[in-house]
Amino acid sequence: MRRVAEQHLADRVRGDGPRPDAVALVRDHVAPALAAGVDSASRQADAIVAAVTARYADLVGHPDDAALRRRLLTLLETADDPRRESYFRLLSVVNGWPPPDPLTPALTWFADALRARSDR
Repeated sequence: MRRVAEQHLADRVRGDGPRPDAVALVRDHVAPALAAGVDSASRQADAIVAAVTARYADLVGHPDDAALRRRLLTLLETADDPRRESYFRLLSVVNGWPPPDPLTPALTWFADALRARSDR
């Protein structure tokens, strides 16, 4: 959780108020693709990868280039930890919140899609 928090804080260099983090961007963009059964290696995934990386680049104030995509992939790999999921499930119990949806399917799908495009 510490690495996730550190990465999240590093992305918040611009003080322009609340905004979604990389995990939320991926979740929001990938959920419809997962529901529709879109393969992460398909051409349909190109637009999703482009939308997420462009938005992430805008949020962190860096160009959408290979370095940014590696940074995003590292962040998502760190966030896709079963202990993170467990932490948020427990946090929801303690606070009486509804249980969170699992993020692993979306994070894995997007990481696979991003890796596939870096090989092209």
